[in-house]
Amino acid sequence: MSSSFKHFDHNSMKDEDVRLNDEQFVTLKELYVERLVDNMSTKDLVTYVTDDMSKWVDSLTYNDAMVEFKEYWDEYFTDTIDEVLEITPNE
Repeated sequence: MSSSFKHFDHNSMKDEDVRLNDEQFVTLKELYVERLVDNMSTKDLVTYVTDDMSKWVDSLTYNDAMVEFKEYWDEYFTDTIDEVLEITPNE
């Protein structure tokens, strides 16, 4: 990686350039994600995962989503479809 990032270093009290190679940058990203997740509350984690999974499901085609749902619910798929039809009946 040939880029550098200028920031104010509170230890030296002056502007510094940070230059990381690819491996170091990957390590920095992994540490960021790990610490961000470690500091999230359970409620925040549930919200994040729910939002992320909802976006993923919304991105699926009808058939891809139905295959995913069938695989998830397996033998309960028909019961789940019946439940959906009770909640939101055909007009």
